[in-house]
Amino acid sequence: MGGGTPLSGSAVGRSGASRRTAPFVRHDYVTEQFGEPAWQHKRTVRKYAAVTNEAGADEPLEDVELTVRTWPLGLLGYLVTWCNEDDEVLMYSLTTRSRLFRPRVSVGPHRITLGKTLLAALPEPGSGPWHELGARRFSYAEEHYFGNPGGYLSWAVGMSDAGSPLAPPIGCQGDSRAADDVAAYRRTARINSVLVIGPAIDLEGVLPHGIAPDLDTVRLLELRHPVRVTLASRYHSARRAIGQRMTSNKSA
Repeated sequence: MGGGTPLSGSAVGRSGASRRTAPFVRHDYVTEQFGEPAWQHKRTVRKYAAVTNEAGADEPLEDVELTVRTWPLGLLGYLVTWCNEDDEVLMYSLTTRSRLFRPRVSVGPHRITLGKTLLAALPEPGSGPWHELGARRFSYAEEHYFGNPGGYLSWAVGMSDAGSPLAPPIGCQGDSRAADDVAAYRRTARINSVLVIGPAIDLEGVLPHGIAPDLDTVRLLELRHPVRVTLASRYHSARRAIGQRMTSNKSA
């Protein structure tokens, strides 16, 4: 799979190895499951430093550089890991882009199926949501945290334009109706990406796009499949037209 080559016909079975991925495992352990990543780059994020001794003091934040690696799971989806300087996985994400890849994922005490489970099947998010909607790119993410029952991990679930099904967060921008619009969106949007986060990571600089790989990078492989590119382009054009009509109706 190295060098950007998608997985072979064994992709479905090997993508199941994602269930054996977890925060704090070694990068070498991940490569044993998936081979070499197709893409790798550095990304600076903010991380909570050691707790201070001052009573009531806020936990300080520090900038840390993480190595972000991405594996294409054939044409089925993507796995992304974020590793520290010791090459320990601090967080990782899984994205589906095919009806043939519907992995079951634990989000604390809840079980979801990527590509099928609605956002509203989970409780109201503890943080977020974070959402962006541009002329051709979009993303939505919300955080869930369950304390000790969840192993003190956090989960960001949502929608990436690198995944499938596609549902841009139309109407979720910051206005007086945003809360109702987000609630309506959560009742219809199906989760296509999940980011599992170890303790101490500040998500403000990561989400919403960090929930999955960067579409502008991974789409270079998709250009080998013109039918998917054409369908995606038509979909985005239709959604933009709908969004423009909704905006016009609200202004009327």
